[in-house]
Amino acid sequence: MNDIITTASKFVTSSIGRKILVALTGACLLLFLVGHLAGNMTIYGGDACCGGFSWIDLYAQGLHSMPAWLLWSIRLGLLAVAVVHIVLTLALKYENYNARTHYQKENTLKATLSSRCMVVTGVMILCFLVFHLWQLTFNGDPAHCYEHIVNAFSDPVCSLSYIIAICCLFMHVRHGVQSVLQTLGLATRKVRPLYNLIAIAFALVVCGGFISIPLAVLTGILK
Repeated sequence: MNDIITTASKFVTSSIGRKILVALTGACLLLFLVGHLAGNMTIYGGDACCGGFSWIDLYAQGLHSMPAWLLWSIRLGLLAVAVVHIVLTLALKYENYNARTHYQKENTLKATLSSRCMVVTGVMILCFLVFHLWQLTFNGDPAHCYEHIVNAFSDPVCSLSYIIAICCLFMHVRHGVQSVLQTLGLATRKVRPLYNLIAIAFALVVCGGFISIPLAVLTGILK
């Protein structure tokens, strides 16, 4: 047992170990985004299709009808993944800042805007997430999820803040996908341009899907 703990400690405290954990937790969060988007897209099923309930109402009710221990286990698990991802990312950024070399400075010059702003966009996304959970998750009725979302996004200020946050998410996800592929050894120099396209396409699909909802409400498609 002591050997396992020692090995695990060495892995977590090593730079390579932290990079792998950041990539793995990032991959988990990316998968969550896909699942969350799939659930949100049920809003386009209409406002009353099954016994007076919309598809997204049924989706929300299904989530909240789960045993409390299971629902909170999932929520706390996601929170733990997010905390580990944030803490280790900040630790790596701090290490890189304190151990700059000529090689690293050259890489900084070649870095994309998305990569340079990962910490900033991450903090903005975190702040928005707290507000988003309060507004649309903990402060809403699952039985009337469709109505609650439409009412919220009918406010242009609310919709604009949501769209800005998703734009930050786009930058974060775009670089995040590339980082996950590279750290896990799935991207080489020969195929890196292809993975760049995959990262951009993934970010466009996911973030475009989220942004489409407030735009659909503001334009009257969802009402």
